Amino acid sequence: MVDQLGGFGLLAFWAVVMISISYFIYRRQGVNTTSEFITAGGRAQVGLATASFAVTWMWAGDVLGVPQYVGITGVAGIWMYAAPAVLSSLVVIPFALRMRKLFPQGLTYSEYFIKRFDKTAHLVVVFVVLYTMVLGGVIQLFVGGTVIGGLTGIDPNLVMAVLMGVIGVYILLGGLWGSMTTDFIQFISALVLTLVFVPLLVFEVGGPGVVYDQMVQNLGSDAPAFLSLANLDAIEGLFLPYALGLGVWGVVSLATWQRVFAVRRDKTSRFLTIGGIGVFTTIAMYGVIGLVGLATFTDAAPGSLTTEVLGLMPEWAVIAFLLVALMVLGSSVDSYLTAIASLTARDIYYRHLDTDASDDRQLRVARVASVGFAVVMFVATVLLLDSISFTQLLLVGGIGASALVGPFALSLFWRKMSSAGFVTGIVVSQLITAFLLAASYDVVVTGPDFMLWEIMAIGHLVSTGLGAAVSIASPDEFEFESIAQEGSSVATDGGSSDRDGDAA
Repeated sequence: MVDQLGGFGLLAFWAVVMISISYFIYRRQGVNTTSEFITAGGRAQVGLATASFAVTWMWAGDVLGVPQYVGITGVAGIWMYAAPAVLSSLVVIPFALRMRKLFPQGLTYSEYFIKRFDKTAHLVVVFVVLYTMVLGGVIQLFVGGTVIGGLTGIDPNLVMAVLMGVIGVYILLGGLWGSMTTDFIQFISALVLTLVFVPLLVFEVGGPGVVYDQMVQNLGSDAPAFLSLANLDAIEGLFLPYALGLGVWGVVSLATWQRVFAVRRDKTSRFLTIGGIGVFTTIAMYGVIGLVGLATFTDAAPGSLTTEVLGLMPEWAVIAFLLVALMVLGSSVDSYLTAIASLTARDIYYRHLDTDASDDRQLRVARVASVGFAVVMFVATVLLLDSISFTQLLLVGGIGASALVGPFALSLFWRKMSSAGFVTGIVVSQLITAFLLAASYDVVVTGPDFMLWEIMAIGHLVSTGLGAAVSIASPDEFEFESIAQEGSSVATDGGSSDRDGDAA
């Protein structure tokens, strides 16, 4: 444990470092246009984008989520958590390659839906993406309040307020440049966490042999199942909803798409693949925290394993771990906040409220949104902190993907996909999944009680099947070549001399 004074000192140190870096990047990169704020001008180096993508995917939620999975189902919990997370980064690749070919001048991928369909379809996508990004930020902030508050004795709400305030300020300054640059430092921090602190934790309790022997003793008759990769007892409760929701969440995550548009086009597959591999290795290491918890505690709830186990480390190690955790936490929240800022400025304000808005005005809206939605995320997390478990929040967070992935794929590869089919599939799917979720959790309505993976499967089937059926009945004959901006001089690396031309 760390006392409150030490905890506040860590928060202050982290705040100064992150804001200083972002201010330096703001001055150095000249973050004074919407393009620079939203996509880093399309000139981010592949190493920077890869580190940023990887650490965004190594979200702080893993620190709580993986040990909790292990606490529920044992060693198998590692692959149940890791497989969908890696799948999510790999599934994005064909979407990204197709999108970069069709829509090279894009600033946000959601703008593609105006070009492909119409403003109605665009608004539907904006709604899904917006609440998905807010939920992603809430999940990360939830972790910050739980872990940092639990290890320092500081009120979790106060921790979350400080975290959200600092992140809002440095995104206000640097936009995506600030997010990716701080992400690079946070990526190094994540490697330190997995390569230094997890092994330290194992040897602090006696080494791998002691951990194994104590697990066998503590688990008793459950030991064979908990120590087997083939333990499938929790596959319906943990693996399937994660695979059907967060396993394809990267396809609808605007934070992912910002990095897709920011990196060199010919490096897209590479940075997504390397990022996915990096995610798998860190998740496996986080799983060790859960194994140590099973070996050390006989009565700790799975949800509290992380804080209980980390409290076993020496004070200096806990302090260092908290600093690293702050870095990892910031990497995810700042990505979602940047994504929401771009969505607000380009997709809501410019596309629907003021189509003649100047670039300066769009930039101001993006910066105001970064602060405004920081407040929204904070308030939402405070309301949820004591009313829902982390695993429930994590799994429900992928519900938006079940409505959008199938229709999005059809829109990219099938020219007959119509606006009516796209909108109908998404809207009906979201209404059905919302009703089934509410009924299953006894919120406001009553109805059939489905498992979460079944609700997500229904969402996928309805959105894709209904979208295709309506499009067959009333098809488009869309010419994909018409999407790319005429005369665009988009280069191999994604840069363009008329990057903002589509705003004219």
